[in-house]
Amino acid sequence: MESQETKPVSNQVADELDELAKKLSDTARLEKAGITAAEILRFHIYDGKGFTPLSKATEEYRGAGRPLQDTGSLRDSITSELKDKNTVIAGTTKIQAPLMNDGGTITARKNWLFIPAKGTRQLERRYGPKPKDVLDGLRNGGYRVFRIGRTVCYRKKDKDSDTRVAYYLRKTVTIPARKFWYLSDDEMRQIEREIFPDA
Repeated sequence: MESQETKPVSNQVADELDELAKKLSDTARLEKAGITAAEILRFHIYDGKGFTPLSKATEEYRGAGRPLQDTGSLRDSITSELKDKNTVIAGTTKIQAPLMNDGGTITARKNWLFIPAKGTRQLERRYGPKPKDVLDGLRNGGYRVFRIGRTVCYRKKDKDSDTRVAYYLRKTVTIPARKFWYLSDDEMRQIEREIFPDA
């Protein structure tokens, strides 16, 4: 994936588009090739073919759904751009895109990674997206915030309130690879048919 903010996930898409560019005689067709490639890449996310299902913890946090499609922002970020008369690129500005495509392990920079628990999404909507926002919001809202083992919990300050988990604390989290950044041979033929309909 190429953009000003990200490194390529794979050079395969760029190489395929470069080969196609050599066959084109006008920029309108080249631009159409990039648009079609971006549409195909977005469809890979929508289709989700072969994706590892959501983990139980993720489903508890955001609800049941399909991987990489929580808000649609990753899919919608994939665009194409005609750079010059010989070059078209498809890319995204989402810095997490390479990790979502290739998988990998996230390691805490300092002490812990804060993994949101069931119900925390509503707290994030109320107080803000970061753990500090949520925990400060809870404290200011009359809740006691405390740790139990590797969990961050909260409850109303009266003694009869239920204790709830806001975050699980982890040193590392492994994200499975969910390959969406590629163009198959059939997809390349589809692009060629669209830009060379009379061939």
